[in-house]
Amino acid sequence: MNTQTTHEGAGQKAGQPDWQQAVAALRAATGRLPEDPERLLKLGQAYLEGRLVGPAEECFQAALLRDPELSRAHYFLGFLYSRQGRYREATLAFGKCLAAQPRNDLVYAELGLVYFKQGQLREARALWQQGLMLAKEEARLVELLEHMSYSVKLDGEERVVPNLCRMAALAAGSDLGLALSYLERAQGLESFNPAVFVTYAQVFGAGGKTEEAEAAWAEAIRLSPCDPALQADFAQFMLACGKHKEARVWAERAVTLAPSEPNYWLILARAEEQAGNTAAAEQHLKKAHELDPEQPTINYELGHLLWQEKKIPPALCYLRKAARAGHEEARVYLASLCQATKRRAPKKTVVHGGGSAVEQTAY
Repeated sequence: MNTQTTHEGAGQKAGQPDWQQAVAALRAATGRLPEDPERLLKLGQAYLEGRLVGPAEECFQAALLRDPELSRAHYFLGFLYSRQGRYREATLAFGKCLAAQPRNDLVYAELGLVYFKQGQLREARALWQQGLMLAKEEARLVELLEHMSYSVKLDGEERVVPNLCRMAALAAGSDLGLALSYLERAQGLESFNPAVFVTYAQVFGAGGKTEEAEAAWAEAIRLSPCDPALQADFAQFMLACGKHKEARVWAERAVTLAPSEPNYWLILARAEEQAGNTAAAEQHLKKAHELDPEQPTINYELGHLLWQEKKIPPALCYLRKAARAGHEEARVYLASLCQATKRRAPKKTVVHGGGSAVEQTAY
């Protein structure tokens, strides 16, 4: 997995933070964005080299606010959007650039790539062929035409990168090398797309390569730091690895970004419970239940935790609710509680309707 590649020839190797020096120089002592559009373009390119896509986009947008006719800003925005899988925005940006520079072969190349990645092969080929007629240097367009061999279609899905990711996921269990080869193609097409690195993480995880999986998760989050789902999924991965401290950190970040999402509170509760902090786990589970009182998994885990804490009446209430909603683990757990109650107390406590309290709860 090469997480350093950005634009052709613009990647930075580890230990060579030239882009950081460029950012420091271009932002000057004030730390604010420069006013000059040309400096903004250079700053945006420096951020791209550092794979900081959010600040890069901000710079290119700011350059256009200062000079709406700056076609290179449209080009860089289109390049960035294309590598993120934001095809509609990339098409608009390249279209504006092409309107200003109708003989720019690089724009034909990149716009054709956007169409190709959406499975629109006829449109892509036409744009690339048009670019070849204008190109002084044909290598880039010839390389793009070779991408046609990457075209894959699964279950009606024509977009290339999602299909490459799906093929990688399917191959992960049987052929790690093949799975990684699919992902290398996907990364070459969309080097800033978090979904590619999430698939890397899943493939590495399936192959038992935990360190590589963690690095891929970290890169996905770095590319989209405000996406709480990525933080939550990483927390679940860390829980599966038994790293509850790290899981708690990422779950807390997910909760901070999306406090109204009950599943993130559920993951945070699991991290606390794995760490032995049952009081905190109970608090988080109750918050999840407050947000989604009908979710079977939340009811089951809250009931299970309360039972372990000897809080029998509320535990039975939550467990019963989960079981009635079809939660299989809740039904099995209640059945085991019923059997344990029978062994400990052969004489049932008669309640209204017959049967023990636990027996009635199970049905």
